Amino acid sequence: MLLMTFATKSLSSVPVVATRVAARGFTSIVALVKALIHRREVLRLGELDERGLKDIGLVRSDLDGALAVSWLSDPSVILAQRSSARSGVAATRREAGVQQAVTAQQAVRPVVGKTVAARSSKPLAVPAQASNSVACSA
Repeated sequence: MLLMTFATKSLSSVPVVATRVAARGFTSIVALVKALIHRREVLRLGELDERGLKDIGLVRSDLDGALAVSWLSDPSVILAQRSSARSGVAATRREAGVQQAVTAQQAVRPVVGKTVAARSSKPLAVPAQASNSVACSA
C-alpha cells in the first residue's frame, strides 16, 4: 500500500512539471518574438530625421546603443529608459524656469501695484458699449 501511494503521487505530478516546462519554454519564445518585432520597429525609427527623433525624446546615438544589445533582449526597453531619463531632466529644467519666472513676477508685482494705486484710488470703469459689443476680424 505504501508503494502504491508513492507511485500515484509521483505520477500525478508529471503533468504539472510538464506544464511548467512547456509554459517557461513558451514564454521564452514569446519574449524572443517580441524582441525581434521591437528590433524591427527600432530599425524603422532609424529612418527618421533628427527632428523626428527629437520629437519623441531620442537622438541617433540612442538608437545605435539600443541596437547594440543582444538579439535576445528587447531594444525598446533601453530606448524607453533613455527617453524617460532625458524627459526627466527636461522636466526639472522646466520646473526651475517656472520657479524663476514666478519669483521674478512676485518681485515685480508689488511695484506695479503701488504705481497703479498711487495714480488713482477709484476702480476702473468699463464703458457699457465696449462690454456689449464683440469685435470679430475675418
